[in-house]
Amino acid sequence: MAKSQITVGVFADCQYCDCDTKGTRFYRNSLGKLNDCIRQFNSSNVKFIVGLGDLIDRDISSYDSITPILAQSKTEIFQVIGNHDLEVNIADLQEVPQKLMLDKTWYSFVKKGWRFIFLNGSDVTFQSNDPNIVEKAKTLTTTLKNEGKPNYHEWNGGIGNEQLQWMERELQEAQDKQQKVILFCHYPLLPYDAHSLWNTEEVVDLLKKYDCVKCWMNGHNHAGNYTFTDGIHFLNLKGMVETADINSFSIVKLSKNKIEVTGFGNEQHRILPLN
Repeated sequence: MAKSQITVGVFADCQYCDCDTKGTRFYRNSLGKLNDCIRQFNSSNVKFIVGLGDLIDRDISSYDSITPILAQSKTEIFQVIGNHDLEVNIADLQEVPQKLMLDKTWYSFVKKGWRFIFLNGSDVTFQSNDPNIVEKAKTLTTTLKNEGKPNYHEWNGGIGNEQLQWMERELQEAQDKQQKVILFCHYPLLPYDAHSLWNTEEVVDLLKKYDCVKCWMNGHNHAGNYTFTDGIHFLNLKGMVETADINSFSIVKLSKNKIEVTGFGNEQHRILPLN
């Protein structure tokens, strides 16, 4: 295998809870789907797995049903925090990172010339026991609503200044070392719509400054989405919780000239060329 080739398993919005089906969301069915997903990743020899947020739908106890399934994985699983991951009692919020096996809620590592950056798009959120963070969330959403922006909804989130500064240092270092960068976050940036991160425009402006940035990958919008702009692929993977029995996850093969997405179930196949 070439130096820059690496294969990764990715899934989004498992959103399990022991709850009745609502609309197109089959919450209980996610256990079986996640089990099948992990078995497929195990047989495909992926180097690691990425969970793009919303592992659960609500209740801290939901993690207890999910954890044994994830424990069957032969390789390490790296999660990002979604809005539903925080849909727990306020007293349980501090336990969420631990349930997701996260020492830090934003982090990065380098493998085979790729820098993988994992972001906490719920850094600024209404689901916090810190009144300062909740106040920031109120300010951001009020401003967006007053400006007529589509993403003012409380079920989105934002990236705070400290994390943004860290992210820029990571991008600068990747640029200096001629690494390619892929960023993982629960929330989409582009196409700019109702699901987008609250401070989408600020983050997009930052990414555009660095040629090393190749892809932003996210969940949150269960229908999925895609666009390509300024040399960056913005890929929104579909939600696993959707539909009764059709799964949704991907095996992503990164190489020097392309990102090849092999979709399972509802997820489609894509070849994203790299310049």
